Amino acid sequence: MTTYELVTLSFSRDFEACRLMCESAERFVPEGMEHRVIVPRADLPLFAPLASARRRLVAEEDILPWWFRRMPMPSPRWRRLLRLPRRNIYITPFSPPVRGWIAQQIMKIAAAEQSKADVVVHIDSDTVFVRPLRPEHLCRDGRVRLYRDPQPAGLETHALWQKVAGQLLGLSEKTFYGGEYIDSCVVWKTSVLRGMTQRIADISGSDWLKTLCRTPHFAEYVLYGVYADQVLGFDAAHLVPESFSLCHSRWSGDFESDEAIDSFISAVKPHHVTCLIQSTIGSSLDLRRDIFARVTDVAARQDMATESA
Repeated sequence: MTTYELVTLSFSRDFEACRLMCESAERFVPEGMEHRVIVPRADLPLFAPLASARRRLVAEEDILPWWFRRMPMPSPRWRRLLRLPRRNIYITPFSPPVRGWIAQQIMKIAAAEQSKADVVVHIDSDTVFVRPLRPEHLCRDGRVRLYRDPQPAGLETHALWQKVAGQLLGLSEKTFYGGEYIDSCVVWKTSVLRGMTQRIADISGSDWLKTLCRTPHFAEYVLYGVYADQVLGFDAAHLVPESFSLCHSRWSGDFESDEAIDSFISAVKPHHVTCLIQSTIGSSLDLRRDIFARVTDVAARQDMATESA
């Protein structure tokens, strides 16, 4: 029997959003699926109310080696005043300082590599479940889902991430390897992920984590996708590529009007299991809660219509 685990990385400033996500998981995620929430050790007391029989809180320091540590930084207010980065900075003896965004991706890889489950589902704390998550969303006919959009995004950042993925995996240099793999609800097969980290180590001649610490630009989902697609091949990896997203997402731009909110809500599709409102969008918690509730209602009506058809 295939086993599954949800993995969420969060921190204090995203606590209320993470609470919404956990509430939705309690409602829509099967009971047998464990949920691991990874936060800085200093944030464990804040997140303690979210722990349950099915949800385990883990300090990010416990999934990283002793030499990979967060640099002490002032409060968010002082960071703004001093124009310091919003995200944390990490220091290691093997690399220049590591940006928080890169460290977060490394932590996602480390968490999946250490998982006891066959399949890891990455769900960010600014995302909620809006309908029941079923095994067939993640695995069909023994093959694990891989989000793969065959259309290039046409963005310089994506082209760079693809190019770097090829370099790390020992492939001939390209800026597009046949698919875009970045999404807000991403499914990884852990055995494929471990093969990816071993490949990076073999190509670099160094531990995969140290190698990624020294890599200033990469995307974890692109790395996994290019490895599965171009190194293993879908049949050998027992993966099924799917071009549709499991998440109804709002990546940027504030909701400037009621019409914009209505348009976003009405655009939810029957294959959307989750809904994202990017944490950097300046929407209040109450507005997010209201939008998520309305999207959930639309999803329920869609499911009822499907069942009665």
